[in-house]
Amino acid sequence: MKMTNQELLGNIQKLSGVAQKQLPVKVSYAISKNINKIESELKIYDKERQKLIDKYAQKADGKPLSDEKGQIVFKPECKKDWDKNIKALLDIENEIDIHKFSIDELNGFNVSPAELQAIDYMIDEK
Repeated sequence: MKMTNQELLGNIQKLSGVAQKQLPVKVSYAISKNINKIESELKIYDKERQKLIDKYAQKADGKPLSDEKGQIVFKPECKKDWDKNIKALLDIENEIDIHKFSIDELNGFNVSPAELQAIDYMIDEK
Protein backbone atom coordinates (compact mmCIF):
# COMPACT_ATOMS: atom_id res chain seq x y z
CA MET A 1 0.00 0.00 0.00
CA LYS A 2 1.27 3.47 -0.87
CA MET A 3 1.05 6.17 1.77
CA THR A 4 2.58 9.64 1.86
CA ASN A 5 4.67 10.80 4.80
CA GLN A 6 1.80 13.12 5.71
CA GLU A 7 -0.62 10.19 5.82
CA LEU A 8 1.84 8.20 7.92
CA LEU A 9 2.13 11.04 10.43
CA GLY A 10 -1.65 11.24 10.77
CA ASN A 11 -2.05 7.47 10.99
CA ILE A 12 0.56 6.92 13.68
CA GLN A 13 -1.22 9.29 16.06
CA LYS A 14 -4.58 7.60 15.52
CA LEU A 15 -3.14 4.09 15.72
CA SER A 16 -1.39 4.79 19.00
CA GLY A 17 -4.77 5.50 20.58
CA VAL A 18 -6.43 2.42 19.10
CA ALA A 19 -3.49 0.24 20.16
CA GLN A 20 -4.25 1.03 23.81
CA LYS A 21 -7.66 -0.67 23.58
CA GLN A 22 -8.33 -4.23 24.58
CA LEU A 23 -8.83 -5.89 21.18
CA PRO A 24 -8.74 -9.44 19.80
CA VAL A 25 -5.21 -10.78 19.59
CA LYS A 26 -5.15 -10.89 15.75
CA VAL A 27 -6.31 -7.27 15.51
CA SER A 28 -3.92 -6.10 18.20
CA TYR A 29 -1.06 -7.95 16.50
CA ALA A 30 -1.86 -6.41 13.10
CA ILE A 31 -2.05 -2.91 14.58
CA SER A 32 1.26 -3.38 16.43
CA LYS A 33 3.01 -4.69 13.30
CA ASN A 34 1.68 -1.78 11.27
CA ILE A 35 2.74 0.75 13.91
CA ASN A 36 6.27 -0.67 13.76
CA LYS A 37 6.34 -0.44 9.96
CA ILE A 38 5.05 3.13 10.00
CA GLU A 39 7.48 4.18 12.74
CA SER A 40 10.33 2.72 10.70
CA GLU A 41 9.37 4.87 7.69
CA LEU A 42 8.91 7.92 9.88
CA LYS A 43 12.47 7.62 11.25
CA ILE A 44 13.71 8.38 7.73
CA TYR A 45 11.22 11.24 7.42
CA ASP A 46 12.38 12.66 10.77
CA LYS A 47 16.05 12.59 9.70
CA GLU A 48 15.27 14.44 6.49
CA ARG A 49 13.03 16.94 8.30
CA GLN A 50 15.83 17.61 10.77
CA LYS A 51 18.22 18.32 7.89
CA LEU A 52 15.75 20.91 6.57
CA ILE A 53 15.38 22.47 10.01
CA ASP A 54 19.16 22.69 10.36
CA LYS A 55 19.38 24.32 6.97
CA TYR A 56 16.55 26.88 7.26
CA ALA A 57 15.99 27.64 10.97
CA GLN A 58 17.29 30.64 12.84
CA LYS A 59 19.79 29.47 15.43
CA ALA A 60 21.19 30.49 18.77
CA ASP A 61 24.25 28.64 20.07
CA GLY A 62 23.90 26.26 17.11
CA LYS A 63 20.36 25.19 18.06
CA PRO A 64 17.15 26.10 16.20
CA LEU A 65 15.14 28.91 17.80
CA SER A 66 11.51 28.44 18.80
CA ASP A 67 8.78 31.00 19.36
CA GLU A 68 6.52 31.20 22.44
CA LYS A 69 4.29 28.45 20.98
CA GLY A 70 7.24 26.12 20.50
CA GLN A 71 7.23 26.57 16.72
CA ILE A 72 10.59 26.70 14.96
CA VAL A 73 11.58 30.17 13.75
CA PHE A 74 12.88 30.18 10.19
CA LYS A 75 15.21 32.68 8.57
CA PRO A 76 12.89 35.13 6.74
CA GLU A 77 14.77 34.68 3.47
CA CYS A 78 14.41 30.88 3.76
CA LYS A 79 10.73 30.51 4.71
CA LYS A 80 9.63 29.99 1.10
CA ASP A 81 12.29 27.31 0.54
CA TRP A 82 11.34 25.60 3.83
CA ASP A 83 7.65 25.54 2.83
CA LYS A 84 8.47 24.10 -0.60
CA ASN A 85 10.86 21.44 0.71
CA ILE A 86 8.77 20.32 3.70
CA LYS A 87 5.75 19.96 1.41
CA ALA A 88 7.84 17.86 -0.98
CA LEU A 89 9.00 15.72 1.95
CA LEU A 90 5.43 15.27 3.24
CA ASP A 91 4.23 14.30 -0.25
CA ILE A 92 6.77 11.49 -0.74
CA GLU A 93 5.03 8.14 -1.10
CA ASN A 94 6.16 5.04 0.76
CA GLU A 95 5.29 1.47 -0.11
CA ILE A 96 4.24 -0.27 3.10
CA ASP A 97 3.23 -3.91 3.42
CA ILE A 98 0.17 -3.49 5.63
CA HIS A 99 -0.73 -6.43 7.87
CA LYS A 100 -4.49 -6.98 7.48
CA PHE A 101 -7.22 -8.74 9.42
CA SER A 102 -10.85 -9.70 8.85
CA ILE A 103 -13.65 -7.42 10.04
CA ASP A 104 -15.12 -10.52 11.71
CA GLU A 105 -12.23 -10.39 14.22
CA LEU A 106 -13.88 -7.31 15.75
CA ASN A 107 -17.19 -9.04 16.52
CA GLY A 108 -18.14 -8.52 20.15
CA PHE A 109 -15.73 -5.62 20.66
CA ASN A 110 -16.76 -2.00 21.01
CA VAL A 111 -14.97 0.05 18.41
CA SER A 112 -15.98 3.66 17.79
CA PRO A 113 -16.48 5.03 14.26
CA ALA A 114 -13.30 7.11 14.67
CA GLU A 115 -11.33 4.03 15.67
CA LEU A 116 -12.76 2.08 12.73
CA GLN A 117 -11.76 4.90 10.42
CA ALA A 118 -8.22 4.84 11.83
CA ILE A 119 -7.80 1.11 11.06
CA ASP A 120 -9.97 0.92 7.94
CA TYR A 121 -7.06 0.29 5.55
CA MET A 122 -6.04 -2.75 7.65
CA ILE A 123 -9.38 -4.50 7.28
CA ASP A 124 -9.34 -7.26 4.66
CA GLU A 125 -12.54 -7.00 2.62
CA LYS A 126 -12.42 -10.62 1.34
